[in-house]
Amino acid sequence: MEAGVEGVADTVDASAGVRAALDRVLASADFASSPRLAAFLRFVVESTLDGRADALKGYTIAVEALGRPPSFDPQSDPIVRVEATRLRRALERYYATVGADDPVVIDVPKGGYVPQFRVRGPDDAALADPDASAVLPGSTEVPAEIVRPRRLLPALAAGLAVVVTAGVGLALWGTEIKAPRDAASAAATADRIRLPLVEVRTFEASGEGAPSITELRAIEERMRDAFARFDFTQVRAAGADIHEGAVAEACAAKVPRSVFSLAGLAEGRPDGTFSLAVRLTDRCDGSIVWSTMLDGLSGAGKLAESEQRVIHDVAVAVMEGYGVVQVRARAQALARAPASGYGCVAAAAAQRRSDSQETRPEMKAETRQETRGINVDECLAELTRRDPAFALGHAVRAETQLQRTLHDDTPAPSEAELEVMLDEAERAVELAPASAYAARALALVQLFAGEPDEAVTTAERALRLNPLDFDVAATVGVVFIGAGRIAEGEALLANARREGAVATPFRDSYLALAAFLRGDLIAAQAMLPQLTLHPTVENRIALALSLHALGRHSEERDVVNLMVHQASDGADGVRRLVTRLLPSKDHASRALAALESAGLSAEAGVGKPPRG
Repeated sequence: MEAGVEGVADTVDASAGVRAALDRVLASADFASSPRLAAFLRFVVESTLDGRADALKGYTIAVEALGRPPSFDPQSDPIVRVEATRLRRALERYYATVGADDPVVIDVPKGGYVPQFRVRGPDDAALADPDASAVLPGSTEVPAEIVRPRRLLPALAAGLAVVVTAGVGLALWGTEIKAPRDAASAAATADRIRLPLVEVRTFEASGEGAPSITELRAIEERMRDAFARFDFTQVRAAGADIHEGAVAEACAAKVPRSVFSLAGLAEGRPDGTFSLAVRLTDRCDGSIVWSTMLDGLSGAGKLAESEQRVIHDVAVAVMEGYGVVQVRARAQALARAPASGYGCVAAAAAQRRSDSQETRPEMKAETRQETRGINVDECLAELTRRDPAFALGHAVRAETQLQRTLHDDTPAPSEAELEVMLDEAERAVELAPASAYAARALALVQLFAGEPDEAVTTAERALRLNPLDFDVAATVGVVFIGAGRIAEGEALLANARREGAVATPFRDSYLALAAFLRGDLIAAQAMLPQLTLHPTVENRIALALSLHALGRHSEERDVVNLMVHQASDGADGVRRLVTRLLPSKDHASRALAALESAGLSAEAGVGKPPRG
């Protein structure tokens, strides 16, 4: 008899029952398509059955189950917490759908990683925790520490849809596609998606006082390393220059791909400094699409400082989400390869930009023309089904779903919608743990899901993964403000804008919320023009609160009245969105109190005019 299962062996072989239950779960679509999730569950179940439940700590799981190195730091890498959250949701979905009739339920309660096991029957008796005193099936008294209530998805249909979609994808592919584990598989994924190719060519030197060949090679390598931290591109390694035949093949293919080359010329100056001329060329048409001259650079003992300046200035201009490469490549993909994976990503970016900035019908029509009529929801669903190993597809889908729910008739995302978004964002982080964009997407969804602490941890990781992606930094600023770390969030947003991050209405709304929460009248006044210009629902909430801070209560009441009458679920919808925007309870309470003073509840009782 195995340790920890005494008292139930005469009725059921507890360990065998649990292992059979484990096998059924691991054979399901969600777990079969996620090796990391399956490894996590198998490890914690087997460890518990073997009497090693006390060893189930974050470090142990990361190193022994998830493949992290012995140097793993659970404080700086949230992978175990992220995967545990994802595991709990996957188990909930499984037992709510395909596992609804399973005789044994496996649960991993919040607050730890030790699983609990439960036998389902007429009396829903518990199967003993191998480390707890046993309870016979049929017993009417079950210890609380053995049976934990299981939170089911609010809408089972949403969970079922995810399971069915995953199952269809596996059936069509025939074999499981795992995350890229080496350069070759990553390159193959990038080629399938048709991500833009970027190469850093050999820098040249001219004149006395120019850097040595060794120093220039060091700048090139650091440039490649910095470029590789940005998402949505494939950066070629040193010595892997793209020859003309490959360029012609990529550019003239049936589904073409953008190709860019960065080159530089260092010229020595009489004063002992050197200048670096840098240019970016579109290899498909031969045009120079960007260039800059960096003067006053120093070699020798100050070369490291010069390297930092060069890499910062070039990477930010060229590689950010609204930098030269991405803007040009997205336009080319929409024009020449709209059916490609990257074409879908480009269409999603255009739609998110439109949804966040404009509500006028003519602007929507312009976006439809720009995206060639692509149905973004459908193409993202197809992309993640067809190529489930493309992590960024899951991240883009999560962000797009969140943006869409903010701008439909009921703008506060429902629990079921957030479950789906979290699954997508968590899958992205699992597949691409080094992706700053994936971490940013997860942090934003976690914020709206009411998990501010987890959101901050994930956001901090996104910053560490790519300190030069100021578009990511701006989103991290939003997360910090929403989670209650207002001063840090404002500072991040302000610095990101100085570095060229795009000012969006969504980010404006959080700057206005921060001004309200701090009682900063100057900042609140400064935000009014932008909040008025883009009348998204989150901007209207921020506008009402800014007017409240400024004491302009009549105008505040007008804005509240408009929000209530335009939302299909009235004041309740406004309240829900406030708690999504500000999951910090104290801050949400302050915002709601201000809106109530402007008649939020009173307006809810007034008959609403017909919409449209």
